[in-house]
Amino acid sequence: MKQEESPSYDRWSRDELRKAENTASEFLEQNSAEIAESLRAKVRFLEALINRLSQRKTSFEDRLEYFARMSEIAHLIESDADGFFTLASRPVVARILGTLPRA
Repeated sequence: MKQEESPSYDRWSRDELRKAENTASEFLEQNSAEIAESLRAKVRFLEALINRLSQRKTSFEDRLEYFARMSEIAHLIESDADGFFTLASRPVVARILGTLPRA
């Protein structure tokens, strides 16, 4: 999630932050199977590419292609993980920071 797309939690009340946290928690809980399956599909594709890479008869050009695809999939997995982490953690962090005395 890009910085300009993320909501500013500075002005949210503790109740609003708790609701945002609960909403994020519910979303992840309700969609956990689909999220996990999406990640597993990416991992299965990575495994297939790794198996192809390990074959002696694989050409140099194919190996380069497999590395490029592995890199793309790794970035997709990273993006998914970062996105879901951000979705869930920002309201929690904002709520915690809101309890600290301002300097």
